[in-house]
Amino acid sequence: MEKKLKQFTFYELYWKLIKNASDKQAGRFVLSVSKFMFDDVEFGEPQDDMEAFIIDNAEDVLRKTKEKEIAGKIPKAYNKEMQHFAFYDSYYRAMKMMKEEDCGAYVKALCGYMFDGTEPKKLKPPVSEYFEFVKLKLKLSKLRISIGRKGGKAERVLITDKEIQATSEKDDYCVTFEEFMKLHPNVKNDLYTSRKYLLDNVDWGCLDISMKKNERYKNCDSLFQLLTHYKEIIKSF
Repeated sequence: MEKKLKQFTFYELYWKLIKNASDKQAGRFVLSVSKFMFDDVEFGEPQDDMEAFIIDNAEDVLRKTKEKEIAGKIPKAYNKEMQHFAFYDSYYRAMKMMKEEDCGAYVKALCGYMFDGTEPKKLKPPVSEYFEFVKLKLKLSKLRISIGRKGGKAERVLITDKEIQATSEKDDYCVTFEEFMKLHPNVKNDLYTSRKYLLDNVDWGCLDISMKKNERYKNCDSLFQLLTHYKEIIKSF
């Protein structure tokens, strides 16, 4: 039995395509997308040129990302290029209880909140009620996105040689980090801020001597790898 999605990635591309469409056109499009993603129902014939334009521009991304998500993979390339949020099957269930025009207003409220940071105003029932039901989940999605971005940035920030040298000076080791790097000019500092904890209690003199005795790591050129396997390496000390 083929896996059913419980959520799919809703990209800013879709929002840009429906932002200036009528509520009915937006509603029909997102209902079609949800049926395709959650129920495996193929897209029907568009009802006008605007809907045809929207589907033509979104269908390729929808098919490729669905294939990945069904396989349990993350569509990283698309995620990197476009803002996005998780569109849950509960949003789809709410839409099935609304008219097409209300579905469009509902989805526009979700997208405006997630992509433009705008609080929807003057929503009419039942759209206003359904939006309030999912608002907490949307806030949590925003928080996860924010944390993910901060984490990603931290992951890419390299620790400078000066910062590492300061740790060895503070601990007053016989061999400092700077001296260790001079002894091993092939070793590159590829240590990121998020891995700073690997510097705790490193004895650079011990690492220097142990590397020379360790066949596996004596020619290692990655500081990150040396510190990751520090305990294994210094066993030969």
